[in-house]
Amino acid sequence: MFVSFLNSNAQNPVQEFNFNGNLNSADNSISFLGTPVFVNDRNGIAKGALRLTNKAIQAVVGELPQANKPKTISVWVKFNTVNAANYIFNYGAPVNGQYFALIQQPATSGLSDLSLVGWGDANNLVVSVPLVKETWYMYSVTYDGNVSKIYRNGELLKAVEGIQRSAKGYILSLGKLNTATSINADIDDLKLYSVAMTDEQVLEAYNSSKPTIAAPQTAQVANTSKKAVVPSAKVQQAPVVASSVETNKAKNIEVYSEGKRILETNTINIGDLPDGTYLIKISNSAAKK
Repeated sequence: MFVSFLNSNAQNPVQEFNFNGNLNSADNSISFLGTPVFVNDRNGIAKGALRLTNKAIQAVVGELPQANKPKTISVWVKFNTVNAANYIFNYGAPVNGQYFALIQQPATSGLSDLSLVGWGDANNLVVSVPLVKETWYMYSVTYDGNVSKIYRNGELLKAVEGIQRSAKGYILSLGKLNTATSINADIDDLKLYSVAMTDEQVLEAYNSSKPTIAAPQTAQVANTSKKAVVPSAKVQQAPVVASSVETNKAKNIEVYSEGKRILETNTINIGDLPDGTYLIKISNSAAKK
């Protein structure tokens, strides 16, 4: 019970922004500042996501984990361009090891560097990933005081030990890197945690919030496929043919194989015949007499 409680509690965000038609936090205690543009979210719900086009917004968030305290930040992003840098979020000071930011660099030949920026090359975690325009991705970054991890769609992309992330401050910005602004993306469901979520928790968070897609209509195709296959099996067993012939005692049935008559009867069950090619002759038994 105690372990279950800790696991459940660890996945509760200390602050979240759903951007469902407003810039307020989920508990309405704080708000981002700026003039918003709302668009369809990843499930197609109108005004369910925030669009940022070369402008940034910011909020004073008292729950931002300070210094080297454990932290997780997750967010859903759809890039409307991949030919320019997208500065997703940041807080802290532009000093070595005192910054916490996530940026997606311009794509080259379909690949883009995704960076957890700590300011100073030695403090950055960088991984090259495929990037597709106008596709929703869920990004999660975690830090437990020693290990930094970066995830996309619940999958761990890269982890590194030993980088100190002493970010301080309570101003959270979207669309900026220090004083520079660069973003053309839709943002949804930004969540802050005061713990470093585990791999399993990150995956669970993704699975519980990924877009709902209707299942493909495969039933009709499956039935059509069965109709193409099943009749041949039924012909071999021939319960219908046997029953039909057996009810008509006035018919005489002759079965030939390779030009020779191998069977003469007034009833027949085709399922009793061995595999082969046959000629079946059916005539009125009264006429034969």
